[in-house]
Amino acid sequence: MEFPIGIAANVAAVILGGLAGAAVKKYLPARVVEMLYMSFGFCALCIGVVSVVKLHSLTVVILSVLFGGVIGELCHIDSGVQRLIRFTMTKIGRGGEDTPQEQTELLCLAMALICFSGTGIFGALSEGLDADHSILLAKAVLDLFTVMVIATQTGWFVTLFSIPQLVIFTLCFFCASLIAPVLTPETVGNFKATGGILTFMVGYNMLAGQVGLKKIRVLNAVPALILSIFFSWAAGFLPFAI
Repeated sequence: MEFPIGIAANVAAVILGGLAGAAVKKYLPARVVEMLYMSFGFCALCIGVVSVVKLHSLTVVILSVLFGGVIGELCHIDSGVQRLIRFTMTKIGRGGEDTPQEQTELLCLAMALICFSGTGIFGALSEGLDADHSILLAKAVLDLFTVMVIATQTGWFVTLFSIPQLVIFTLCFFCASLIAPVLTPETVGNFKATGGILTFMVGYNMLAGQVGLKKIRVLNAVPALILSIFFSWAAGFLPFAI
């Protein structure tokens, strides 16, 4: 098995982007930061739309997002991650409970993008199956600038998300051969589409933060990614197409 070049590049991009954003944040005018957030928000919306059109079964994707959101809400994934972020900040002397809620929510968005994006997980699976580094290398470029923008508000703390990213992507890399039988073109299309909806949610939240709209707890929708694989597999046993 080859060295996971894509995973290494993606982790390095998160670290470099976070450090660069933290270094330049004091030199950027507020209007520039606002424009960067708005621009990234619209880019995320576009990426989400492009990914959604790859779906094979609209029914599977809808069921995945609906049930995934319910599971996430019942398990309080988003609030649990927020508590973990505050706890970690306290331990490293970064504010903890005094951290503004808006900044904590932004860090949750960063975690969703860095660790749980459909592109990233699929890229790690592709690298494990076919030694295809291209997907994660492309994501590394995107993450470099995305994390840089986020770090202008959160500081270097966002670089710590490279640790769970490394763990999650490495697990996908080594487990890829185990789930290969269910990764049919239909399943992959539905998985990418579900990930696209999550990316769309992230883009909406970035824009909502600028105009005062109610935000979505994106991390609560993460279980939808796993459900999209399960529902796609289960749909193969039905005597009719859905």
